[in-house]
Amino acid sequence: MRTVLASGRGLLGGWLIAATMPLIESTHAIAAGSAEGLGDSVRITLATLELSGAALFAFESSVNIGAWMLLTSFAVAASIHLHNRQLAWWLGAYTVAALLLWCATCRALRDGPTAPLPLPLGR
Repeated sequence: MRTVLASGRGLLGGWLIAATMPLIESTHAIAAGSAEGLGDSVRITLATLELSGAALFAFESSVNIGAWMLLTSFAVAASIHLHNRQLAWWLGAYTVAALLLWCATCRALRDGPTAPLPLPLGR
C-alpha cells in the first residue's frame, strides 16, 4: 500500500512540476499574469511555492509540509482565477487528489509498517 501511495504522490508531484514550470518562463504565462494584474514577483512566488510543495509532497518524510504548501498555492491560485471571473476546475481536481493521497499516506504512517507475508516453502 505504501508503494502505491508513493507512486501516486510521485505522479501527482511530477505532473504538477511539469504543469507549473511554464509559469516561470513562458512568455504567454508572463503576459497572462500581467493582464490579470499580477506582478512578476507574485507569479514567481506562487510558482515556487507550488513547485516546492510538489517536490516535498512526493516524499513520505516531508509529505505534510508539501501538502500544506500545495494546498496553499492552490487556494491562492483559485482566488486569483475567481477574482478574474475564471473557473479553474483543474485546481479543484488537484486539491481532491492531493487530499486523498495525503489522508491515505497519513493513515498508512499511523498504522505503521506491516509484516510481509511468509513465503511458502518448496513442495
